[in-house]
Amino acid sequence: MAPRLEIEEGDPSALEKEIVFIEASAAIGKSTLARQLSATLKAPILDLAKVSVSAGSLRAIMAGLEAADKSDPLAAFHEGKIPLIVDAIDEGRLLSGEAGIEQFLASIVELLQSDRRVTSRPKLVLLGRFESIELARQQLAAHAITHVTANVEFFDKEGARQLIHAYAASAARPGSHYLQHPEQAQDFITVYFDAIEAALGLPAGELWQNERGKVFAGYAPVLAAVGSILAVIDDFANVARNLSANGGREAWGMVEAVLYEILGREQDKLRDRLSDQCECALPNAVYDVEEQLSLLAQYIESKPLEGAGRVRLPPSEMKKYREMVRTYLPHHPFLRRHEFGDAVLGAGAVSRAVYHGGTISRDRLISLSRQWRQSAPTRRPSR
Repeated sequence: MAPRLEIEEGDPSALEKEIVFIEASAAIGKSTLARQLSATLKAPILDLAKVSVSAGSLRAIMAGLEAADKSDPLAAFHEGKIPLIVDAIDEGRLLSGEAGIEQFLASIVELLQSDRRVTSRPKLVLLGRFESIELARQQLAAHAITHVTANVEFFDKEGARQLIHAYAASAARPGSHYLQHPEQAQDFITVYFDAIEAALGLPAGELWQNERGKVFAGYAPVLAAVGSILAVIDDFANVARNLSANGGREAWGMVEAVLYEILGREQDKLRDRLSDQCECALPNAVYDVEEQLSLLAQYIESKPLEGAGRVRLPPSEMKKYREMVRTYLPHHPFLRRHEFGDAVLGAGAVSRAVYHGGTISRDRLISLSRQWRQSAPTRRPSR
């Protein structure tokens, strides 16, 4: 199921540029989109989470490809016949380091400027989170290279329902309640979205019109979780009653569980890279939930990134860990332009920071508490 793709300039013809940037939040499906584009366009993928790059990497990669008509692959690239899909630019900063990624982006500029005959066909498609794409875009802004940005958006109301059903259908066993009672399944999804609306404190009927509502209700991991649960429910009516009777609390619990799953996903990425560079075994506290939330609060307050003070590593390994945190944290899915992208996430992070003895500015606490009151779970009559 495809999420919405919004083009910065509105018109699909705007994609007729040398570089197409595709930006999205974490766990939206960028890598899935990259694979789909590759299969559709028969275009190669460079996964920066798996391949280290630096200066000259792009030219070497292009020279090693094979054009469909057996022509010179580099010439075919310049003509827009072999577009290269570059995925996970944010994770590439962990593997290749800031210097390696900066050199790689500089080599993109150098290669594209070496042949200016064709400037209206995509030659590179770069996928990443907002901060990483913004940094790449800034590096290209000083050069006469045509580019456009597209956003992978959250699922809309109809797309969200379809994705839930897709996950449910793939997980349901023959004879399951889901397959035997499709109308009850539809009603359950309606009740679920009502509960999400209540959990976010939104007026009735505004879930899909409110930006905060769309972020949670149309978020792919949440929809995947709902679909998986839907496949195994054997009493839709009873579960729906519980959702309605408890207002938004049960729905909020599901959303919160998914958010913590994202924190776990971020921990795994950093730990995998760090373990490759360290000789000692890494303690569980390395970039775990408590550590990330403390670091996030320190980052938005422009304080030293010391974490929760629970990580114990030898001095040389701790230095590597701190350097990796400084590189990767600005691209955290909870952040947007040096601030929390969502008030609920921000409130959770600063409360943990205060619990661990950190200090947060009075103005930020006031701002987050006001926003929290607008989005915290509330009790509403069932509909």
